Amino acid sequence: MRYTLQTPVMKVVKQAPPRAPSALDVATKLASLAAPRPLVPALDQARRDATAVLDQVRGTKPLSYRDATAGPRTVPPLAEVDLVDALLPRRLAARVQQTRRDARMVLGALRGRRPSPTVPRKPGPRSEVPPPAADVLPLARTIQTRPLRVAEVVRETADAVSLYLEELDGTPLTFTPGQFMSLDVEVDGKVLRRAYSLASPALEGHAPHVTIKRVEGGRVSNHLNDHAKPGDVLQALGPSGAFTLEPDPTHERTVVLVAGGSGITPIASIASTLLEVEPASRVVLLYGNRRHEDVIFRERLDALKARFGDRFLLDHVLQEPPAGWTGATGLLDADTQLARLDALAVPDAPTLEYYVCGPTPMMEATRDALARRGVDPARVHEELFTRPEDRSSDLPPAGPQPLTVRLRGKERELTQGEGETLLEAGLAAGLPMPFSCAMGGCAACKVKLVEGEVDMEEPNCLTPKERAEGWVLACCSRAKKPVTVEVPS
Repeated sequence: MRYTLQTPVMKVVKQAPPRAPSALDVATKLASLAAPRPLVPALDQARRDATAVLDQVRGTKPLSYRDATAGPRTVPPLAEVDLVDALLPRRLAARVQQTRRDARMVLGALRGRRPSPTVPRKPGPRSEVPPPAADVLPLARTIQTRPLRVAEVVRETADAVSLYLEELDGTPLTFTPGQFMSLDVEVDGKVLRRAYSLASPALEGHAPHVTIKRVEGGRVSNHLNDHAKPGDVLQALGPSGAFTLEPDPTHERTVVLVAGGSGITPIASIASTLLEVEPASRVVLLYGNRRHEDVIFRERLDALKARFGDRFLLDHVLQEPPAGWTGATGLLDADTQLARLDALAVPDAPTLEYYVCGPTPMMEATRDALARRGVDPARVHEELFTRPEDRSSDLPPAGPQPLTVRLRGKERELTQGEGETLLEAGLAAGLPMPFSCAMGGCAACKVKLVEGEVDMEEPNCLTPKERAEGWVLACCSRAKKPVTVEVPS
């Protein structure tokens, strides 16, 4: 979420939203289940080509865009074609989906499969979230990743690519809308860890994927945009993160989402999941970009608007609009945000929740706008949007240091080894210390600094309130002198 080969030229024309899976999509999906895995990409490409030919024969409008590497993008990715939803009536499909989920859980338990290594944190302002239980994770002596396979690669724009991910053992990759994955990627012989938001709906029948936008100097984002391919295996942690929304079919609410650029990735997951699960709720999305062709998930958002109508208010703001553009223009600054909320007739209310993700200047502008609206900060949820390349990961070297860990009313004295973090030292000693993303992005590993001094990588996800209360992140902190920390119980 965060942050050469020559990129393909994109031609943009107006186009209707993506269609539902066709009979050809369903037939190809059935064939792919019986075909050897190496043949599946060829089957999928044949499906795309046949769809393009049929569109021309039927006189369908031109494709919204075509590029040299990904082909047409109006047909749904094969990974997202769910046979249950495509072949059964909606109500029956929902019952079958639930039965399938229950069966997978039972079978997984019988086979002794371990669930995804995630430490859940309830949604809401991070400073108000109770810390996770220390025994959520099994006892470990290292930060353990697991392999995920890239099932499909889809180019969303000239500078953004989606990687559809699957567990190697076939179990579903489940998550809460708004969460992210930590991925280990080898670039030039060095393994780099980066966090990318899960952008798909957090629902059965939707293939989980992360979407990565290339940025100047972004070693991992540029590498994945240029070289990621189906069959690649990435080591992963998560899903992680507290920037989440728990959907509830009984709720009736309005949620305002504000996104800039690739900040749309967790926002898209939240929007689509909420609209699907809560039939009485409404979503308002303000989305800022430089140009029309930079809009990630443009067609997907248009499809949501076409499907849900007045329940989904979609408002694009472009800095460099194309000829004939009738929407909002300029930067998504505080004045623009206030003006657009007024234009959309979205009054503030005590129950209104705001979710914000994007570049730092946009997020600062949103804080300003909402403060001028009189919005209680407790109703504003933010996903901090920082570039790993800007982090102070090269901390001053420190030799071994005595480390005392208070856990469940007991103290354990150990030694933080050369170059170890507090988390690594605790795990090496066999302590059940909680963690999730292991890169300063979720705060699941936070501990209270009781005594001593640490060096902590910056920026990270701790809020000013958490810092003032003495919390530090064990995954990216190293003791500078003898230190005592307390693990929340």
